[in-house]
This record gives sequence, C-alpha cells and structure tokens, in this order.
Amino acid sequence: MSKPNANWHSDGRASSTGGDRTGSRSVDPIFFDTGLTIMPNPTSPRAPGRPRGGDSDCRARLMAVALEAFAGSGYEGTSLRVIAAGARCDVAMVAHYFGSKFELWRAIIDELAERLREHRDQIAGPLYAPAPSVEQRVRRGIEYLFAHIEARPELGRFVLRELAEGGERAVYVEDQLIRPGLALYLPLWKEAIQAGIFGRVDPTVAHIGLVGAIASLISSRASISRLAGSEFSLDRLRDEFCRGLFSHVIQPQAAGND
Repeated sequence: MSKPNANWHSDGRASSTGGDRTGSRSVDPIFFDTGLTIMPNPTSPRAPGRPRGGDSDCRARLMAVALEAFAGSGYEGTSLRVIAAGARCDVAMVAHYFGSKFELWRAIIDELAERLREHRDQIAGPLYAPAPSVEQRVRRGIEYLFAHIEARPELGRFVLRELAEGGERAVYVEDQLIRPGLALYLPLWKEAIQAGIFGRVDPTVAHIGLVGAIASLISSRASISRLAGSEFSLDRLRDEFCRGLFSHVIQPQAAGND
C-alpha cells in the first residue's frame, strides 16, 4: 500500500519518495498553527482615517477576524464593516488588500491550505513509520485530529458551515482543505479497516465521521463535563473517545509510550 510522506504538490497530491520517521505521542502544537492567530487589540486606539502603510498587521487582523466572523455568522451574514471594526482597520483596507469580500474569504482558505501543506510531512512521518504497529499509528492519527481541531475550533465551525451551505464555496473548501486531509489519512484508515480495527466502512466516510465526531466533542466539552459531573480535559476526552472506538484493540497509553 502506498503511503504519503514528505513531498506534496501544491494541489494536495502526494508523491512517495520513501524515508522513515518516528514521532512521539505528544503532539507538537506547531503542526496545527494555521498562521491566522487572532491578534490582540492595540493598547492605544488607532487614530481615525486610513491606516498608514506601516500598519503591516492590518491584513493579518482582517483575515483573523473574518475567519471568526464567517465561522459564527456565515459568509452572507458577515459584513465587511463588522470585520473591519473587529480588526481595528478602515473598511477601505479590505478593498486595498483583497479587492472584495469573496477575495478575502478565498485568501483565508488559501492561507489555511498553505499552512496545512507546510506541516503535512511532519504529520505523515509518524503516521506511516514502519516501527509502530498499525494500532498505535491509528491512535496517533486520532490524537493528531484532536490536536488539530482543538487548536482552532473556529476553523472546524467555518469548514462545516461552508460544506453545509453548498455551492461554489463548498467545492473550493473541499478542494483546498478536505481533499488534502483525505490524501493524508486515507491510507491509514484503509490499513485500519484491513486490520479489523475499523469495521467494513468506506474510508472517506470513516474520515469525515471521525472529524465531525471529534469537532462535536471538543465544542461540547464544557457541557459534557457538567452532564458527567466531572471535569473532562482534552486528554481525558481523547482517551475516552479512543477507549470507546477501539476497546477491542487499543487501550490508551501514556504520552510517549509507543
């Protein structure tokens, strides 16, 4: 079975060149740094009028605030004035940097896709290293999904909203964000199916189902803690999920114990 490694084309296709790499169970958060971190408001208010050319953070702030706004209110429900106000930039700066709301939306997708491509080889190495068993690598894949989704929960909401609304934007999200993720994880899920870790399920359904379930658990963690009567940290939530999913094969292990 072909397995992805470090070389990836700009369209998300993988090239196999060999090479082994191992990794620990502890997931480095930098793997999931999308580069769209919300930036703090300045300590002093910006003077009225168009930002000066030296305000190099304006573009990044617009993208970060727009991602949050699109995730919460949807594309149609988000106005450029709301985005500009949240970013503490003039609304004219949207046209200056992006041209239109759609181009701003597309710039966010392209930036996210590029960041994910940059880190994909770091994720693929541990997932397809020859030494660990397939059971250990499947659990590691689940851990990476948890870490990725937990690092940017608004990204999950944004993607799910766009897919649900359909249309050209959904197709663009599929091509730039969903397909590369499938290309990374599908060989592992196929191994899991062949090994009997997963049932006889289409691996695409398995991947989308796992992502959706994990996103739902993470977004509901506070409610789960209240309903269960005990605190659920991310680690505990992940271990409970793995225990239920793989109870007949995998038992949760301490970080670093491969």
